Amino acid sequence: MILRALALASLLPIWPAAAVSLEGLILPIRQAEVCAPVASRILELKVGEGQAVTAGQTLALLDGRLEELEMKRAKLLLERREFEAKSTQRLYDSRILPEAKALESRIELELARLHYETAVEQVRLRTILAPLDGVVVARSREVGESVSTAQPLFRIQDLSRVLVQCAVAPEALGALKPGQKLKVRMLPLVSEESFEGEVVLVTACADSEGKVQVKVVVENPERRLRPGLRAQVELP
Repeated sequence: MILRALALASLLPIWPAAAVSLEGLILPIRQAEVCAPVASRILELKVGEGQAVTAGQTLALLDGRLEELEMKRAKLLLERREFEAKSTQRLYDSRILPEAKALESRIELELARLHYETAVEQVRLRTILAPLDGVVVARSREVGESVSTAQPLFRIQDLSRVLVQCAVAPEALGALKPGQKLKVRMLPLVSEESFEGEVVLVTACADSEGKVQVKVVVENPERRLRPGLRAQVELP
């Protein structure tokens, strides 16, 4: 009977084991909230929502007419101090003026230079720049509105890669390790298309529900994986 049962069992089809999958939330790899560095009024907006930007690109211009006038005044004062310092140095070299006068002239020149650099920095702060490469996903102010240093103007997300964050039960941790390659699918499953992801983090402690957080990085050059949506990660 045992031999007969084994023979019958050998004739049965062998079905592949069902794939185990996890569901996770898609997050941007990097995100930045861009605020105005100084309180002012928006003079011009250079980018809108949905637009791709690069690090260092101008996002907006703030009103800085008074600061520009102060910078021009400081520049003229600096040029005058430079001329006076050269004249004083020549007189000192000719032993016509005492050393104290020459030192006083050099100090006034240095103070004028610091004043000019401060004025230039105040003008520079009126130009808001992108801190990273990404996409503008939110713009909260319009031209003519006043802004303060605590109010975000733009939200920029780096979508060249995304994170899929999952909560994993302890019994599934044996199948996961950093650097491991996994298949990722976008939910709802409308197609068989999958993306390759890499496990970058398996946290050392569990959350209040007894699950461990796992993060999977997925390359997203075409921005098809959108933050805020759900994704399915297939475990080996």
